[in-house]
Amino acid sequence: MTIRDLSIFIAVAEQLSMSKAAEKLHLAQPTVSAVIGSLEKDYGVLLFDRLGRGLHLTDEGRFLLSRARSIVGLVDTLESELGAYTRQQTIRMGATITVGSTLLADLIARFESDHPLLRVQVQVDNTQTIERRLLDGSLDLALVEGMVQSKSLLCTPCFVDELIPVCAKEFPAPSRLGLKALSDYPLILREEGSGTRALFVGLLQEAGFPYEEKWSCHSSDAIVSAVSAGQGITVISRRLVRHLIKEGTLRELSLQGVDMKRYFSLVHHKDKVFTPSMEKLLHLLKCDTMQE
Repeated sequence: MTIRDLSIFIAVAEQLSMSKAAEKLHLAQPTVSAVIGSLEKDYGVLLFDRLGRGLHLTDEGRFLLSRARSIVGLVDTLESELGAYTRQQTIRMGATITVGSTLLADLIARFESDHPLLRVQVQVDNTQTIERRLLDGSLDLALVEGMVQSKSLLCTPCFVDELIPVCAKEFPAPSRLGLKALSDYPLILREEGSGTRALFVGLLQEAGFPYEEKWSCHSSDAIVSAVSAGQGITVISRRLVRHLIKEGTLRELSLQGVDMKRYFSLVHHKDKVFTPSMEKLLHLLKCDTMQE
């Protein structure tokens, strides 16, 4: 088994077609078919089910795909690390929306200023999407506000955060209320897959309180806009709205009997091998964690 074999296998697994994989790799289809056949024969496994004209990954195929992506990704990283002193390197970092909208930009700007040959490429999305990108190897590490589900990912709590309920200044809600009373108001929530949503909605569901989801938003800006217009109440990171509370645009409500403190966590694949450049970024994040 060679790196070339693994790269060909990954292409076939992603395309689920020998011909499309061959076209993508600029190889002859018989070459691609021969590599897959050799892998199956050499290791005594069936990597694909051939059903009609389609290919479908078997359990063995899915196992190899996860390992192959890690191995090929590591080789790609190793190659990019060679010549580190003469060319810019890229670290692929994921961030969930709350993290990306608050503390991450300043951290990355400082890191790149201290390490001009290192560049951090950031993808901001919800926790579910970031988790998927870490698993398929398209991200090196991530800083997320939610809980990841896969046992293949390692999660280290870092920055402390707190969710708070807020509404428009004149919205007809008392300043102090319980979770049941809060659930009676129209709610403006993040989309499915968001860590913020999962924490708050999980509390409502655990308590058995029905709720009205008036708005579902992928953007924190959209949530703030809807709340400011008096459309309902949201539960959101204090970091995102503290300036709006201070200037009087939004009003913080006191939620009785519920602790919504949480952590932003560093997440990476358990098989990820950190390069020296990634270690430098981790060091910066850990230093800032201790200052929180």
